Amino acid sequence: ETIPSVDLDFMNQTHFEEIELVIDLGKLILSYQDKDEPTASETQKITDFLDKWLEHTRAHFSRENELMLETSFPMVAVHTGEHGRVLDEMMSMVESWQRDYDIEALANYVFSLWPTWFNNHVDSMDMMTARFAVMSGYDPH
Repeated sequence: ETIPSVDLDFMNQTHFEEIELVIDLGKLILSYQDKDEPTASETQKITDFLDKWLEHTRAHFSRENELMLETSFPMVAVHTGEHGRVLDEMMSMVESWQRDYDIEALANYVFSLWPTWFNNHVDSMDMMTARFAVMSGYDPH
């Protein structure tokens, strides 16, 4: 509810879904941190959820990248480059989790690093992309 709204509903919906996934992941992380000795099942739940989040993010970025190409968005290289950078960062974080199960590093990413990036990204790059698409006559239907 605190993320900015952009000019295209499908982007807002995708952002909302992403936030919901992160909230649910955050709950799993907090529950894991509350345990003296988390079980293998609890560790696997986080692993599975990270895979789900990563897949959603890939689809999210892919759809926005397609939009930028369809509308000949002038800053497509910058925006798609940022998507690539963040996907690489997320994949590294997931691989690190699968290797070390460092809940504190994961919590830092999920509760601090990612939300700061996401809010800034939506408020800048996504805002401009959606506005440009609407102004260029893009019809999502």
